[in-house]
Amino acid sequence: MGAPSLLEKYIEEGRRFLSLSESLEVLKLYGLPVVRYAFLRGPEDVQAAEEIGYPLVLKLDSPDITHKTEVGGVKVGVSSPEELKRSMEEMLQAARSRAPGARVKGFVVQELVKNAHEVIIGGLNDMQFGPVIAFGLGGIFVEVLKDVVFELAPVSVDEALRMVQRIKGYRLLEGYRGLEKANLELLAETISKASVMFSELSPYVEEMDLNPTFVSSSWVKIADARFKLRTS
Repeated sequence: MGAPSLLEKYIEEGRRFLSLSESLEVLKLYGLPVVRYAFLRGPEDVQAAEEIGYPLVLKLDSPDITHKTEVGGVKVGVSSPEELKRSMEEMLQAARSRAPGARVKGFVVQELVKNAHEVIIGGLNDMQFGPVIAFGLGGIFVEVLKDVVFELAPVSVDEALRMVQRIKGYRLLEGYRGLEKANLELLAETISKASVMFSELSPYVEEMDLNPTFVSSSWVKIADARFKLRTS
């Protein structure tokens, strides 16, 4: 089933958000680069995490909990099957306590990404202009400095590269003061692909947030994704 059909089905069910595993599957359908990950139904599935390798990142998978950190739904640096099982059980208890009634599909385990720049790629449907793609540096740069640029979607690779060059923190991506230089070409390709995807899915998707997206000198990997569905 293609992404539009899947999203239409979820909308008919009254869904407002996709879970993380569902969001990552949509990204894969459009050829976007995602971190290595596996879906686990519960603590009995810990062996499936072996192919990801420890230490890893554990995340709660729920379409009803969009901000996982607020309910204790993210743990970084899980180092063993025993810790993974214990962490999953603790997350379930926390979710039942802090978000009673929320549907929990299971868990997502991901590779632990290190030594990379953190950026965000976003999308929103503007009432006047239609689908818009956003790009900025992640972490405190987007939260405090609001260092984000916008462009009508879709954008070409060249247009995406110009978006990257427009942010105030562009020099950091160029390898400022010893920082590793980001692969700007791969980053621009990823932004362009994301903009095409968001443009095509805009009849079904109100907002998109690919955050964090990690960029090194040789790869781009999307670690988290959120899709807010249209209600009509």
